[in-house]
Amino acid sequence: MMAALLQSLLRDRLGPDAVEIRSSGFGPAGMPPIEDAVEAMRRRGLDISEHRSTSTTAALVDAADLVLTAERAHVVKVAALSPAAFERTMTLPEFVAATAASPVDADADLRSAVVALTSHRTASGYLRDPVAEVADPTGSAPRTFEAAVTLIEQQCRDAATWVAARSRR
Repeated sequence: MMAALLQSLLRDRLGPDAVEIRSSGFGPAGMPPIEDAVEAMRRRGLDISEHRSTSTTAALVDAADLVLTAERAHVVKVAALSPAAFERTMTLPEFVAATAASPVDADADLRSAVVALTSHRTASGYLRDPVAEVADPTGSAPRTFEAAVTLIEQQCRDAATWVAARSRR
């Protein structure tokens, strides 16, 4: 859902080919999205019914300027695949909070701006300190699922606004 939302929001702001969004995970490859997610995205005018899960790889995260995850455990797994990617990987809510709280050089390219957001982090601190995560709505009642998706959608809007501002160069 995050990838579909970000792709749509960034396509609207920057054009169809300005930014590449990839979705991957740590579960089995080839799995379709859950029906609740398909319906939630359909209500937003997005069709994710043909999406199939893919595995996160070191090559994938090494090529990315920014890696957004749902959970801290995902950040840790990305860093295990590619230690250099740790400085470009955050949970979606962590990213939104960092972009709101930290002034970043507006002239920096996207990758440099992202790295500046995480320059204060250490691996041990990341494992110890609280980190905001996306609440997984899977299996929730419809109203709870929709509330979680609405929050994800707002966080994606905030993230897309920040990314778009740094991708127009």
